Amino acid sequence: MRYSDLGCRYRNVPHELEIVNETPRTKWEVCHICNRKFRFNKGYKKRVDNLAYLKAHVREFAQPNGATKRIYNRIYKPETTKIVI
Repeated sequence: MRYSDLGCRYRNVPHELEIVNETPRTKWEVCHICNRKFRFNKGYKKRVDNLAYLKAHVREFAQPNGATKRIYNRIYKPETTKIVI
């Protein structure tokens, strides 16, 4: 999975989401940075779509190694992402 569009439109950083409301059929979350609202429908066994949930919550799941290492470095270690000439 490629993370080219990270989410928040003004700063191009991943969303920082907080749960606003949760019912047996839906889950509502809001980003603190851009105030965008997300709605995740729950399907079979009251679970949300895994791929859509991971794309929206990439900030929480980013790790220093692996597929999300660039996002991790951009959020937690921005000094390592700058090119010094």
